[in-house]
Amino acid sequence: MAQASTAATQESLFDWVKKDKRRMLHVVYRVGDLDRTIKFYTECIGMKLLRKRDIPEERYTNAFLGYGPEDSHFVIELTYNYGIDSYDIGAGLGHFGIAVEDVAKTVELIKAKGGKVNREPGPVKGGSTVIAFVEDPDGYKFELLERGPTPEPLCQVMLRVGDLDRSISFYEKAFGMDLLCKRDNPEYKYTTTMIGYGSEDKNCVLELTYNYGITEYDKGNAYAQICIGTNDVYRTAEAVKIFGGKVTREPGPLPGINTKITACLDPDGWKTVFVDNIDFLKELE
Repeated sequence: MAQASTAATQESLFDWVKKDKRRMLHVVYRVGDLDRTIKFYTECIGMKLLRKRDIPEERYTNAFLGYGPEDSHFVIELTYNYGIDSYDIGAGLGHFGIAVEDVAKTVELIKAKGGKVNREPGPVKGGSTVIAFVEDPDGYKFELLERGPTPEPLCQVMLRVGDLDRSISFYEKAFGMDLLCKRDNPEYKYTTTMIGYGSEDKNCVLELTYNYGITEYDKGNAYAQICIGTNDVYRTAEAVKIFGGKVTREPGPLPGINTKITACLDPDGWKTVFVDNIDFLKELE
């Protein structure tokens, strides 16, 4: 009876998760010099500074950057903690993907501005898409992907995981994401998958990478989390718990601003914060 009840609960929650209105809102990470990073993102990779907020009582400042308004685009939330000028990025975070119409031209601009290029423009291994890798002043890596015009240029967040099938199952069931593609590269001993809330040419997606034989990664202290919108943080927390995640902040309103959130960890320890959709839009008013 208990097993039947659990199965029924899982099925009910999974159905709700798939119907929930979800969108990847922003990715959060820490930087050592906010003005320097804003300058690089706006001048070298074409982002716009959308808003900035200083919280002196908590000794930090946020800046939001991206390619369009926060109510319809995935954006970056930079955090500067007073007095801390460097962080350990670790080995688990891979890169952020940006779609551009001309990779070579973008790389030349980045070089002219003094930016660091880790991989010169050229076809991806085993494929024809032209890519390049560049690095921001804090050491975060960006993959430039040559594509036609897209509504969502900030198109990927790549995280390394220790068990790809486990991760796919979790993100499908607990987060309601769709598996978009899976590519095995035995020659280079890794497998990648794209998973998200819509096609990768029009939405930001998660790129999960499994390197053969590696089950754990040092996550450092630089990368923070991804934020996702939901219609119900309470039911979201239920789904995370029942499908193998760990809730690190029980659902409810944040003190002072009343925005409802819940925070959780996936099976590899990557953090996600779910934010109430209506409350999120109120924050932007």
